[in-house]
Amino acid sequence: MKTYKKVLWGIEIGVFAFFCIGVILVIRGIIPRFIILGMLAAIEQRLIVRVAILVAFVFLFVLNLCLPFLIKTESDGGAVIPLKNPLGEVEISQKAICGFIQRIGKEIEGIEDIGAKIKPSEEGVDVFLTLSAKAQGEVPRLIDEIQTVVKNYLNNTIGIENVREIKVRVAKIL
Repeated sequence: MKTYKKVLWGIEIGVFAFFCIGVILVIRGIIPRFIILGMLAAIEQRLIVRVAILVAFVFLFVLNLCLPFLIKTESDGGAVIPLKNPLGEVEISQKAICGFIQRIGKEIEGIEDIGAKIKPSEEGVDVFLTLSAKAQGEVPRLIDEIQTVVKNYLNNTIGIENVREIKVRVAKIL
């Protein structure tokens, strides 16, 4: 998440927490209600304070409406894997690579269903596979085969040179 989004979330959460604590203190009787009413009356009497508070609350209202859309657009963009190319910069989305891994994984005999996630790191790419395997096949052989096939396809077809680790989780044995 970008820094300005973190700051906006921090402001929103801080103001919300401040109001929640204030309401709890008033309800519990720790802060008498007449103090709150007196502060509101004092605010109402000064024009510059009223304008400042109005601007602050309009900002918070707009922020409250916009934050969900900021998060949604960030998750839609998706992360990418940069690749080396002598002619220019190339980026492949992680979603596209995961779909590719799922497609080639289903072609391997003995695998019924497969899910893939990838995580780029400094040293290379880590791949996490979750699959359902048929019981008549040897599961260790099947895991070795899927790891080898995925690594070879990522190296040769997509061009990812550093496939650091391929972790496999067998969720079901059919």
